[in-house]
Amino acid sequence: MKILLVGAGGYASGYVKTLLSCSDPELIFEGVVEPYYAACSTKETIDAANIPVYATMEDFYAEHSADLAVICTPPFLHREQSVFALSHGSYVLCEKPIAPTVEEAEQMLEAERHYGRFLAIGYQWSYSDAIQALKRDILNGVLGAPISLKTAISCPRKRAYYARGTGWGGKISKNGVMILDSIASNACAHYLHNMFFLLGASMETSAEVSDLRADCLRANDIENFDTCSIQMKTSNGIPLYFIASHAAEKQKNPEFIYTFENAVVSFSEDDGSCIKAVFSDGSTKCYGNPFEQQFKKMFDCLEAIQSGTQPICTVKTALPHTKLIKRLYQGIPIQNFSKTLIGVNKETDGVFVQGLFGAMYDVYEKEALLSDVHPELLD
Repeated sequence: MKILLVGAGGYASGYVKTLLSCSDPELIFEGVVEPYYAACSTKETIDAANIPVYATMEDFYAEHSADLAVICTPPFLHREQSVFALSHGSYVLCEKPIAPTVEEAEQMLEAERHYGRFLAIGYQWSYSDAIQALKRDILNGVLGAPISLKTAISCPRKRAYYARGTGWGGKISKNGVMILDSIASNACAHYLHNMFFLLGASMETSAEVSDLRADCLRANDIENFDTCSIQMKTSNGIPLYFIASHAAEKQKNPEFIYTFENAVVSFSEDDGSCIKAVFSDGSTKCYGNPFEQQFKKMFDCLEAIQSGTQPICTVKTALPHTKLIKRLYQGIPIQNFSKTLIGVNKETDGVFVQGLFGAMYDVYEKEALLSDVHPELLD
């Protein structure tokens, strides 16, 4: 099985390490496409392994073929590169999110149908044994009917985070190209998508969002938002809540509380890294750590190619998340945090909002919007 990796820096470095450490003789690391290869941290490792490197996908496919193309590039390139790989006979694993816009995602879905090959999306929690075991129990009624799901994460970023790559970080658009890079669309998209995925009517589907109220907030000097609190309901009325920020004073790893009729399922990376269900009768069940097997998605895709099946997370599975991002962009104005509360951490060079961390976990408990409970934080 021949694999092409499109992108070699940033998150793609994990694919490089995984591919080069794989002992399966049937797996061939066929090549890398990376236009900025000279600046990549993985250059020495790739060179030492004698992996062919090309500046463009056209150059690669002129000399090679690939069973699986792994697209690990900025989201605004996903549609073009995924469709190009499909058109050249490759199955595709494209990193999350699908693409910035629903229109691009639908074009990718149509290309998947046209070329008769799957286009998987790399939401790694969807591929994890822990999440899949939990979803099977949900579908089989083990936990009872879902009542509500909520998720929180505080992940401060340095100002340099928004200057990464070609300067697309935090952009709504650039040079006429839609980007829509935000904490909800990209950095923390895994944890938002996971709630939709778990409530899908089958293992390969995700729930759609109907009702929506949200805050999209900004502390950094960027176009898009770096903080959000979102109240949602699925199309069949199940309440969902999500809060995340790149601008709180301190880090707190992802956590969630999913409440069902017969059990409460919780996870905190800070508290043992196990998804745990506590049932009404006092019994418990541990599903495992969703952060394990981060690159299992690639091996699942290779297995799907060999077996003629579909991976668990395709464009169709991930589309509800993209639709939500569209609704945020079109319907929720971005508000600024009060300038009097914004500072810069001298040690990390990260922008923060004084009092935001405490406010986040206050409203997480209440499943409320920040603007409803803590208007003092806003301009």
